Amino acid sequence: MKKNLTYLCFVLFIFGCKKDAPRIPLPDTTQDFIFSLEAKNNTGKISENVLIYVNGDKLSGATPEPETDMNFAATFTAKTGAVVKVGSVVQTSAVTVNDFSKPVVYTVTNGNDVKTYTVTISNFTGLPVFTLTTSGPVVSKEDYVTGTLNINTMGLYEQEVKSIPLQMKGRGNSTWDLMPKKSYRLKFDTKNKVLGLASAKNWVLLANYADKTLMRNYLAFALAQGAKSDFAPHGIPVEVILNGDHVGNYTLTEQVEINAARVNIPEPKAGDVSAAAISGGYLIELDQRNGEIVHWPTDKNMPMNLRSPEAPNAQQLNYIKTYLQDTENAIFSADFADPDKGYAKYINVDSFISWFLVNEVFKNQDAQEFSSMFYYKDRGGKLGMGPAWDFDLGAGNVDYSTAVNPEGWWVKNGTWMGRLYQDPVFAAKVKAKWAELKAGPIPAMLQNMDKTEAAFEFSQRKNFSRWNILNIYVWPNPVVLGTYPKEVAHVKEWFTKRIAWLDANIK
Repeated sequence: MKKNLTYLCFVLFIFGCKKDAPRIPLPDTTQDFIFSLEAKNNTGKISENVLIYVNGDKLSGATPEPETDMNFAATFTAKTGAVVKVGSVVQTSAVTVNDFSKPVVYTVTNGNDVKTYTVTISNFTGLPVFTLTTSGPVVSKEDYVTGTLNINTMGLYEQEVKSIPLQMKGRGNSTWDLMPKKSYRLKFDTKNKVLGLASAKNWVLLANYADKTLMRNYLAFALAQGAKSDFAPHGIPVEVILNGDHVGNYTLTEQVEINAARVNIPEPKAGDVSAAAISGGYLIELDQRNGEIVHWPTDKNMPMNLRSPEAPNAQQLNYIKTYLQDTENAIFSADFADPDKGYAKYINVDSFISWFLVNEVFKNQDAQEFSSMFYYKDRGGKLGMGPAWDFDLGAGNVDYSTAVNPEGWWVKNGTWMGRLYQDPVFAAKVKAKWAELKAGPIPAMLQNMDKTEAAFEFSQRKNFSRWNILNIYVWPNPVVLGTYPKEVAHVKEWFTKRIAWLDANIK
């Protein structure tokens, strides 16, 4: 993780100027310097010629597969009589080998005319590569198949164990049922750290198929961390190769679960019924699908699903059901704003506000009491909200509700949140937290969009070569823009309007 900032700065330097630069077909005699990496001159290293993208004196490309050796012989032509060097070494086309694990600067001298060209060859896409090999196809959300994960960090992260035995299955609802690019749940045989993240068994690969920027979840998780939202997950972009098929750009993240490295609260054991032990911890999801075995509605018809413990005893279930109902009763009581008798007696107000603002910034479709709204009850503590989760239908990526518009409240219109906002003290705390986000995390998120777009230069090309959807409608896209840069620009514009509207209305 400590290498991330350096890496992002590096890729921004490399790719920041190119945007969607066209590929120049070879040869092109109008150019002073024609460059290519041909498979025939790099036998056993690359399986096909590397496509080269040209933007002035910046040339770039990506290897067709992940490479362990980035030493290649380049093919080039220059004007008659020109001398081509790398450093002080005179270059011979198709013969001289250079290390392309870092940018290589070619100097072309023709009399008094001296020009330099910087060539950047990305190892595959430059992102870490997860190669998954399973004993059979992954076709179910219920049944695991065994397999192995091999991790190529591309030199960006520390990774002690690079080959990890696991089980793998599908995950998601509409993403699994409706979309060809699937999300997956990974369950390691033993706990392992992954790309610098804390050791655990359970991990998630998010496909982001309907999100053509490939970055909504990634950006939201980072904003949640900046907002100090409770148990905010991490997001790390990776490439996934499943049984020999490169299935594209994914977001690696933690499974939502009670765990010292995840939702860090104690879980009551089967026999825990004492007053202290029975008070926590519980992990609850508001989910209209009622996907958990244990679920119930509150009096206000809030569909609560108990995620942990999965099999509570009668006393434990009665405790958490009563606590949630008492919380709701306090929120809607006549003296709900009383600090001793009202909602503050039952909820962690700061936790609710951090979760609320992250989801309101994204105008997250599901966060208006549909699904993926997580609550936790710590032992001896109050009810909190987190982790923030599931943002692929955020930032205007929906065509069936007013969440598509950057203007207007969304999460604030929810049953509990709308009532809490009627308390001037709660509203004042929201305003103070908003000022905190505007001072740091929100500008950082917008800057992160630019860095991520640059870092995804080759990843998005390969992803949308595998999934050719930039020119077609994918549920529930409100727009079809045709290119990756246009998709990202659209979301940038949406965020600009969204943040301005929130700023005016929160004040």
